[in-house]
Amino acid sequence: MDPGASVKWVKKNAHRMTSDLVRQQIRQRLEEGRLPRDHTIELWRGHGFGQICDACGDPIPSTDLMCLMCSDDWRGIRMHECCVELWDDERRLRPA
Repeated sequence: MDPGASVKWVKKNAHRMTSDLVRQQIRQRLEEGRLPRDHTIELWRGHGFGQICDACGDPIPSTDLMCLMCSDDWRGIRMHECCVELWDDERRLRPA
């Protein structure tokens, strides 16, 4: 067995476990109404500057891309670009 194989497996699956955890947080926030289920308007997409992601709760550093959206009730929603994709999947899988 290749000694590096287990390290490669952990690195490969660490993102998946993180993605699963973020999906769980997104589902909870959708149920609580903290994330919108319906149409949003994308206002801006660019590098973050330390804001908290409304999907995962982690800061969005300048090294990450961020999406700023406006929900139907005019709330500003900030998410990492990768969290936007997960949120979009989850809201479509679990309509209101």
